[in-house]
Amino acid sequence: MLIKTLVLTAFLGLIVLLSSAQSPPRDSVLYSTAAVNTINYFNANIGDQSEIYSGDQYDLLPPANKGTFYFQDKNFCTPSLICFNAKWHKDIPVLYDVYNDVIVSVNNNYLFVLKRDKLSDVFLLGHHFVYFDPKGQNNMPTGFYDELYDGRSKVLVKRIKTIFDHQVSAQFAEIIYEDHSTIYLKKGDKFLEISSKGNLKDALADKKKQINEFMRANKINFNKDKEGAVAKVAGYYDQISN
Repeated sequence: MLIKTLVLTAFLGLIVLLSSAQSPPRDSVLYSTAAVNTINYFNANIGDQSEIYSGDQYDLLPPANKGTFYFQDKNFCTPSLICFNAKWHKDIPVLYDVYNDVIVSVNNNYLFVLKRDKLSDVFLLGHHFVYFDPKGQNNMPTGFYDELYDGRSKVLVKRIKTIFDHQVSAQFAEIIYEDHSTIYLKKGDKFLEISSKGNLKDALADKKKQINEFMRANKINFNKDKEGAVAKVAGYYDQISN
């Protein structure tokens, strides 16, 4: 059963604050005033009855000097559409811990991990994340992938965060969380890693001339927007391959 729609604008005010460099205790997870009534309604009328609230408790990761572990560096929950145990639920507050590849939600003022084996789809911040098992293809890990295009071909992006220690002095090092993404293009039954324009054209070599013309005509700049370029070219490739 679809969860009742909550007030979207109120959930946008839901912000999780870190009070120290350590993982915060449960009572340090605070919310904006605008969100309190909506969250209370959500907890009282939906949260305790919902099957989705059965995951392990989650503690926010400690802050760094630059960046966070979270998708788009948003360490607060955003209302999202999810498919859990083959059922769609609207306006579920979630955040995506990219480093640990887990989707987190909130209930009764504490954070918890949504069970990955039951969570197939998450529409978050304008992106569609799917839980995908590539079955060992091209050393692709099982987990959540950002689905950019879904047709005869498919374009998936594995979001990755890495920790970088920048030694500022002999006594001090900055901790930096860096974003890294790997783009995969499915052609036939294989996923190919795309890291350059040459990779992309080689993967679709049977339509190379048409693709070159398409990219020039549409001023597609691979270096400026790799993900967008691969998604557009894949869509065009499917169109001319019918």
